[in-house]
Amino acid sequence: MFLRRRWSLSSSATRHGESPKHQRDKERDRHRRHSKQRDPPPEERIIDLIDLDYSLTSRRRATGLIQDTTQLCRVAEHLKTKYPNGAQRIPKDAEVQFFWNNTRLDGNDIPKEASTLRYRVLPVGDDGFLRIEWKGTNLRLHRDQLDTIASEVAAGRSVGSIRQTVVDLVRASNKVTKDIVQSPNQVVIEMTGGLRPGPLEGNSWEAHKAQELWLCRHLTIDLKRPTRYLVLKGFNEEYVWHKPYVNSHGYVDAYDIKQRLIHALMAVGPSGVCRRGIGVIIDMNDIRLTVRGKLLGKHSLIRPGKTVEFDVPRVVEEKFLRAEARLVPLTETCNVCSDEKRVSEMPNRRLITASCEHDSSICKDCVGQWIASSMDTLTWDRLKCPECPQLLKYHNVQAFAPRDVFDRYDTLATRALLSSLAEFMWCLNPKCDSGQIHPTGCSKAKCFDCRQYLCVQHHVPWHSGETCDEYERRTRRQRKNDKASEKHVKEIAKPCPGCKKMVYKFVGCDHVTCICRHEWCWLCFGKYYLDNNGLLQCSHTEQCRYHDNPPNYEGGRAFMPFLDPFFDPRGPNMNRAMRPRQGPPPNPNAAAAPPRAPLRVPVPPRFPPLDLPPPPRPLLEDDTFRNFNVRRRHIDRPQHIPPPNQNLDFFDDAMLFNLGQLMQRAGRGT
Repeated sequence: MFLRRRWSLSSSATRHGESPKHQRDKERDRHRRHSKQRDPPPEERIIDLIDLDYSLTSRRRATGLIQDTTQLCRVAEHLKTKYPNGAQRIPKDAEVQFFWNNTRLDGNDIPKEASTLRYRVLPVGDDGFLRIEWKGTNLRLHRDQLDTIASEVAAGRSVGSIRQTVVDLVRASNKVTKDIVQSPNQVVIEMTGGLRPGPLEGNSWEAHKAQELWLCRHLTIDLKRPTRYLVLKGFNEEYVWHKPYVNSHGYVDAYDIKQRLIHALMAVGPSGVCRRGIGVIIDMNDIRLTVRGKLLGKHSLIRPGKTVEFDVPRVVEEKFLRAEARLVPLTETCNVCSDEKRVSEMPNRRLITASCEHDSSICKDCVGQWIASSMDTLTWDRLKCPECPQLLKYHNVQAFAPRDVFDRYDTLATRALLSSLAEFMWCLNPKCDSGQIHPTGCSKAKCFDCRQYLCVQHHVPWHSGETCDEYERRTRRQRKNDKASEKHVKEIAKPCPGCKKMVYKFVGCDHVTCICRHEWCWLCFGKYYLDNNGLLQCSHTEQCRYHDNPPNYEGGRAFMPFLDPFFDPRGPNMNRAMRPRQGPPPNPNAAAAPPRAPLRVPVPPRFPPLDLPPPPRPLLEDDTFRNFNVRRRHIDRPQHIPPPNQNLDFFDDAMLFNLGQLMQRAGRGT
């Protein structure tokens, strides 16, 4: 076309007397003007169309060429013309639904980022609700029973609950099921079509959420034999593996179980895409399998129908739980943060340590924060469970502590382990954190990291210009004094009963609180504890001086008579320490004794003054403290105390009682 136009324009220019060069320039300018006025051709791209119900309809992947202005209705018309006949036929009046990134497209526009669209065909009269199909061979379920299962799925029941419902319905509709149906784990609930066709393994998964996440609308229910399944337990959940691979003797190899965990169970997928996995490379040696607490070997054999517990590294567990979070409901409550948690977010097997005898009610995040705060107040080897006094082991801290906290814990544990080796020695350079093992008999060594020399025999930097014998003679007196100081410290210090570390007390009472939070008596090593009333007590030995006469602060004994605001000191339930002393019976023939003067006890000026009658005579030495006993016997109540119906202030009454004790001791001293 271009050559013909050029030829025609050139011939016309010759007829009008224009030069060929001038005509070519005019033609070029005209062509440029026309090219600017025309719109650029729209961009085209290839898009794939995948049927969500391929396992039922057998419609293969279709490919189309679309533009930015293409709408979904044109794509639907293209699909109807592509499958006009046969079993794959799409009726002209059928509704075609399109999905992208697990979300249904409600409008008519195609996302510009979409390279793959999934679709579902709904014929006329199809409401799009869940379809359940029973595939049990020897047993049967009626239509109304299948509708009952569908209503439970729509109500958000878990897969384990639906399995139990299926078992109940099968037993109700079939007479002989005792030998066929033995456990709900025999029920297979399998999704047909959608993004992830296959069985629903997790008993804690919500079937309705799995249906929405993986865009499935067909559930198939089947029943396997009792010897054709295996229960895998981890993260406080149960996963059922139906039809495991068994050898000729009917056993399952532990190697096959690990392969199943890696390639099937761990392939939940953060976006719900079939077999996309969790994005972590798992080493088979990092997976631990146990049966009834016994660790399985690499090729151990397990009989089907058993429950196998598994443990995986923390990084794998965290990613899997995040991928599974949309399938597991919030059913737990943490007693610390009061947040709703999933069962997988609680400590595994409900135990923080293997020695704990209680079910944990604290989530994993709160346990990690507890460990982080304890690392600032306790030594690394004295970390305890937040709910009981059991010590945390290395793998417990690794399972709960944040990454930075565990790195610090691991460094301290490694240093303690290496320091316990006799031939290991840390580098004495303060800027160097390395160490190495030195052979026995070596005196001079060189650090492989900082290249500095040190004396292995004396644990000091290398003494240049001196041999080890010369250095020992020069520092003999200093080392002698150091040993004497260490011996003296050991004589005046005592080991803590809790952590066995040496504690030196130079001032204060005999109630010692160690850095490990263990409270004990300095004299008899008795342990302090809180009784049922929340009062501090101590199990003193009989040889301890605090066994019969504990301090006033211990158990609150000094103020016990005044804790009850309605305490009656002269009532029938009066404390024994406050009962008046019973003297001999009065003699009727004896002369009447002169009346005793009331006892006046001075009140501190910070309390309001009491209306006290003036004393008729000064108190004599023989009758001032006559009715006061030394310990646990009888004390006369001062006469100026108001009657029982008039209550004193707690501090006033306590002060009067303490003054009475002081007067007792003063009388005993005289």
